[in-house]
Amino acid sequence: MSVGTGGGSWDSMLAAIHADPFMAADVQVRLAAGGDPIPCRMAWMTGDAAIPLMQTGTGTTTRIGEIRVAVLPSVDEGDLVDLLTPNGEPTEILRVDMAERPEPDRLLWRLWLVPYSEE
Repeated sequence: MSVGTGGGSWDSMLAAIHADPFMAADVQVRLAAGGDPIPCRMAWMTGDAAIPLMQTGTGTTTRIGEIRVAVLPSVDEGDLVDLLTPNGEPTEILRVDMAERPEPDRLLWRLWLVPYSEE
């Protein structure tokens, strides 16, 4: 059986990964444009990455997560992602520093997330 990038089998596999409690976490996305928070499951792509800032020797810690396009049709820089406890309370707020779809048919948003500060 072949698993291509299009079609139901790929989307089914992504749904299974994002439903797994060990591979994904409950989050809600708050769009900067407004509206109700969007509940999602986010899979962590990698551990934290140190991203240098313009060759200054300083940087920021970035976390990279992926959310299915089927549950989050659009996302932009500046949107907020709340990490949630099992009872739905926010434990940490992250800001979308960059969002991309690596390939249009991958059905995923890849989000570069940094700690959010209200300053």
